[in-house]
Amino acid sequence: MLERSKRIARAEQRLVMARLLVDIMRTLRAHYMPVNEPFGARIETQFVGLCVAIGDIEGKPLSVAKIAAYMGMSRSTVIRRLEQLENWGVIERQARRYFIRPEKVNGIIGMRAYKQNRHLISEAVDKLNLLDNLTEEQARSQLA
Repeated sequence: MLERSKRIARAEQRLVMARLLVDIMRTLRAHYMPVNEPFGARIETQFVGLCVAIGDIEGKPLSVAKIAAYMGMSRSTVIRRLEQLENWGVIERQARRYFIRPEKVNGIIGMRAYKQNRHLISEAVDKLNLLDNLTEEQARSQLA
C-alpha cells in the first residue's frame, strides 16, 4: 500500500480530502436520512439535497431541470430523489422550485450536523496546511 501511494502525487493530501468527503456524507446521512436507509444506496439523494440547499441559500431556488443539468442526471432520477427528500421532510416544493425546510437545518439535529462537519473541515484544513509545507517523504511519515 505504501509503495502504491508513492506513485500518486500528493497522496497524503488526497487521502485527507477523500476521508473528509466520505465523513461529510456520513454525517449528512446520519442527521438527515432515516436510519434504515443504506449509506450507498441514496448518495445521489444526498447530492440532490445539497443542490437544493445551494439554490435556496443563494436565493436562487433550483428547478428539476436545473438540478438535472448541474448534476448530469436525468430529470426522472432527480424527480425521484426530490420526492424521497420531501418524504423525509428535508425539503419542500413551492410551485416548480425546491427549498430546504428551515426547521430541519436549524433544529438541534441540523445544528449538530453543521458543527460536526465544520469540525471535520477545520481538521482537514489544518492537516492539509501542514502536509503542503512538507516534502512528499516527510508527509508520508506524518500520516504513517
